[in-house]
Amino acid sequence: MTLVSQTTFSWILTALTGVFAGAWLVYDVRNLVKLRGADKSDPLVRDRQFGYFIGIAIAVIGLFGCLRFHGVV
Repeated sequence: MTLVSQTTFSWILTALTGVFAGAWLVYDVRNLVKLRGADKSDPLVRDRQFGYFIGIAIAVIGLFGCLRFHGVV
């Protein structure tokens, strides 16, 4: 016995992934923009920048995966 169809399940997972990956992307881009004027010689600033770039990459992969799963790209 299934609670929802396969199509509904796929769209629920796509919506959840899209919402969380999109929020993650916006959050990391916002924080990266805030670090624009920071001292680049400080190792903590460079570490934060690296972490935000990795977060952006993960979010883009998640969004691209959703689009690819549904045959958009």
